[in-house]
Amino acid sequence: MKKFFALSLALALTFSTTVCAAETVVPSKDFTRIDTLSTGVEKAVTEYTSNAVAEMDGVRDLPVIASASNLFTEGKETNATCVVDKVDVTAIRYAQNKAASVGGTMLAVAELSAPGVNLVDAQVALTVEGVNAGDAVSVFKCVKGEWVAVDVVAVAENTVTFKFDSHGIYTLIK
Repeated sequence: MKKFFALSLALALTFSTTVCAAETVVPSKDFTRIDTLSTGVEKAVTEYTSNAVAEMDGVRDLPVIASASNLFTEGKETNATCVVDKVDVTAIRYAQNKAASVGGTMLAVAELSAPGVNLVDAQVALTVEGVNAGDAVSVFKCVKGEWVAVDVVAVAENTVTFKFDSHGIYTLIK
């Protein structure tokens, strides 16, 4: 019995293979469907599967912007997610003009929503590459064609947390 066990162990060590994790959690059978869905919202598959925006027409060096954590509503963390979507070129230019008018640089602009979530006293933390703790970051929301300042709660390493009271187009300016 000992010889059998030793032989089994030796064979297992000899013929074992390394298992590597996949780059995505999307099963390969769903690639075509996911590709179709991501194309429908004008996102790359990686943007679509990670709820992020990394590229926009006519914007150079756009940092990746994504939902960093669960939403806070009514003072408590929830399992609800903020959906991060791309905006059209007109909204991008409008956000760039706002940044220029306040003497800053547009970090990101995106349409944010939280379908089915009551946004009472809500806060959202967004991951924004290149933001450092203590950076002066302003957030504005487009309301009926005008940019309205939004309260920024915290700026941490690659994260900006701010008040999120409704669906809309938001821009982050440094």
